[in-house]
Amino acid sequence: MNKKVLGLLAASAAVASTAIFASPARAVKQNVNVNLTVDEVLYLRTFEDVELRVSQSELGDGNPEAESEAIGTTDGTNQLDVTGVTVGDESDATFVTKEVTELYAVYSNGDADDIDVQVTVDPNGRVLTNVDDDEFTAEMSIENDDILSARNDALDEIDYDDGDEAKRIGGVELRFDFFEDGDENPPQAGRYEGGVIVVEAISQGDFAPTDDDF
Repeated sequence: MNKKVLGLLAASAAVASTAIFASPARAVKQNVNVNLTVDEVLYLRTFEDVELRVSQSELGDGNPEAESEAIGTTDGTNQLDVTGVTVGDESDATFVTKEVTELYAVYSNGDADDIDVQVTVDPNGRVLTNVDDDEFTAEMSIENDDILSARNDALDEIDYDDGDEAKRIGGVELRFDFFEDGDENPPQAGRYEGGVIVVEAISQGDFAPTDDDF
């Protein structure tokens, strides 16, 4: 076989090889759906301190008048009978409940119905102690943590100066049980300190896909 023939065969093989690799590969394609979930953003505003006061009427039968009595007549020299009086005889309640009508406001980029606010007593802040006599204490508990402010009905009408509007405004009712040396007892007058409550806003929104989405 002469060189000319060999050259033609080699050239033909090269052309065939090029044609094989240059031809289009088999292709398939599929549309892929893309979804995006935006997490709910929560912002909580509350008070730093809650200062409550218990009046005499709240510890007794609702009579706001101070207990008193007037006996006999004095010519200016008579002495009062100072025996036999039980102070607080009408005020014998061993617990009181106090309502904080507005304790928190919650802001969110989600639906107000998807927000749950829970108010709990911190385990380390359950007992308040009389600062003048630590034998007297008050144990705090939550009587009602689902008090909504009347302003919830008018949130859309409140001027927020171009800021986000609150999604929920609410409060709490606290209960205080009084003790002396661990025994249930009407409270000693004075200031009780040490209570701590926790306000937590929780998103209940469920944005996960369901079986119907597939």
